[in-house]
Amino acid sequence: MLIASFIILFSSTIVKIAESIKTPPMFDALKFLIWKIKMTVFLQSLGRRVAEAVTKPFSIPISDEDTWSDIATKEFDANAKAHYALLQALNDDDIDRVIYCKSAYEIWTHLMVTHEGTSQVKRSKIDLLRSQYEISPCMIMTPLMTW
Repeated sequence: MLIASFIILFSSTIVKIAESIKTPPMFDALKFLIWKIKMTVFLQSLGRRVAEAVTKPFSIPISDEDTWSDIATKEFDANAKAHYALLQALNDDDIDRVIYCKSAYEIWTHLMVTHEGTSQVKRSKIDLLRSQYEISPCMIMTPLMTW
């Protein structure tokens, strides 16, 4: 009886661990960089093509599915897996923002621009931070003169 209980407990723990590996990390806009790293690793765990699906544009071939090449079929499957994983990671409000996206690449790009900004926005943020933390010579000398 004790051994049977242990086996049931052990196998349910293994099932929970296996399910957690299949579940993408939940999206957190406040910790976007951390989520992005976790999601990248999760997509890599699904396969190289799946991970690459968010880095290059994808469009469904116009021809009949039966005439698709092997590569086109694999790219379609990889995009579908990445698209599904991204949608599973998002809450309903975030899904509303990307529902119009047709590919994993479009969703990923939308999230990146929304939460990290374009390269121009990034440069502006860096310039703003630099200007906020620059210390003028007058500010350095003032405390020394009060001694």
